[in-house]
Amino acid sequence: MSNAPTYLLNDRPLARAIVVSDASDTATTVTNDDSGTIFISKATNAHTYTLPTTSEGKGKFFIFVKAYDANMVISSAGSADDIIAEGDTGADTVTYSTSSHKIGSACLVFGDGTNWFSINIGGTTATVA
Repeated sequence: MSNAPTYLLNDRPLARAIVVSDASDTATTVTNDDSGTIFISKATNAHTYTLPTTSEGKGKFFIFVKAYDANMVISSAGSADDIIAEGDTGADTVTYSTSSHKIGSACLVFGDGTNWFSINIGGTTATVA
């Protein structure tokens, strides 16, 4: 087995941009051009981030952070059962909703062209469905 990279990030920094939502935002559609972006949700209600289709996601990554006490949902495009998350190889959504732990919820999502991989990088237990 070789340790040669499958996808090169071309010496990109950890993040290329930070996008902060308004308190009233409840949904954001993420595009391939957003790869490398940290999304910070200041929405006071639940906020859903819909990922691009997996076929467009090869080598793309996104970071999502919740800054208020409300749910954060990561959703596949068209409920395609293509998110791999804790305990599930075909999830439609990953929801960060643990009471009293929503603030600071964070996850890293990256794609290989077939699936999205969601890694919980915060302390909140995610509900995978």
